[in-house]
Amino acid sequence: MTLRMNDNLAQQPKANILVVDDTPDNLRLLSAMLTQLGYEVRRVINGQTALKTAQAAPPDLILLDIMMPDMNGYEVCQHLKASPLTRDIPIIFISALDEVLDKVKAFAVGGVDYITKPFSEEEVFARVENNLTIRRLQKQLTEQNARLQQEISISEASRNARQEVETALRLSQFYLDRFKDCVFFVNSEAQFVYVNEAACLTLGYSREQLLAMTVHDIDPNFPAANWLSQIQELKQQGSYTFETTHLTQDGREISVEVTGDYLEFNGQEYFCSSVRYISQL
Repeated sequence: MTLRMNDNLAQQPKANILVVDDTPDNLRLLSAMLTQLGYEVRRVINGQTALKTAQAAPPDLILLDIMMPDMNGYEVCQHLKASPLTRDIPIIFISALDEVLDKVKAFAVGGVDYITKPFSEEEVFARVENNLTIRRLQKQLTEQNARLQQEISISEASRNARQEVETALRLSQFYLDRFKDCVFFVNSEAQFVYVNEAACLTLGYSREQLLAMTVHDIDPNFPAANWLSQIQELKQQGSYTFETTHLTQDGREISVEVTGDYLEFNGQEYFCSSVRYISQL
């Protein structure tokens, strides 16, 4: 089934995507697919050109093939993450079904997601838009936090800034509740401070129930004794990915892949995670 661009998609601002693949057919296919979906696409055939292109005009997101001559995708990603100009760009790795995808290495070097060939238009759009939206929300929260800190000395300005943050958070919840992946925001004491609708539906709890729980209640592999060390590790790395098990309300165990990001907002530390259930891959 071909995914068509609807009115809501057409109204969204276009994102600039850099596609890196040494196979011309793959470049043409992905470029046509993404252009049809409303994105602006640039394409290059090797890692060196990708680095120069990204530095000259940083894209909003990069689709990066892993298996390339001279410089593979992992190496390109490491170079991009080492540069202040490109380190925050979300990078989605591309891998063929018959290639070995080292997921641990892919996430360790800074990748946020991966897609496999042959490409499904629905999957490509979902992965791309999901990561673009998360990046937009992170930037929005960071900008709101910076403005709030600047205005904190003036009480009226501070109140207005808080209202803006509350509005931004309501809009963020609106978008996050429409994600298929589960999203959890956790504070430094392992308490859930935000969960999206997908998390509630998958685990079988209401939003109110989950907000009264901690990570330890749903993850038997994540005891309270390890929480502080895990938070410190995440703070140092910025983000990382791991596989674990979650417990549903009816007692079932589901295998999950958790991508976590560290966020400091208004003087508080948070662990923001996107959870993909492996059984759904």
